Amino acid sequence: MSKELEKALEGWVASRKEGHETFIRLFEQWGSDFTKQLQEIEKLNNGFLQKVQGNLDYIERWFTKKEREFAELFRRFG
Repeated sequence: MSKELEKALEGWVASRKEGHETFIRLFEQWGSDFTKQLQEIEKLNNGFLQKVQGNLDYIERWFTKKEREFAELFRRFG
């Protein structure tokens, strides 16, 4: 093999390896960012659920009342 061909092949291999390593690095960063965002969403959801949990009895009574009101409306006008 000529020296020029050997150098060209070495350059091509180095370029491919660099591109592959760049892709892997970017993919790992994306995965890390994605995990952080999922954790933030989970934190928000848990906060929401804690707030709602305290009002669950009120919410349930409200829906029960509305169901009775609609049932009465349908009975009278339906």
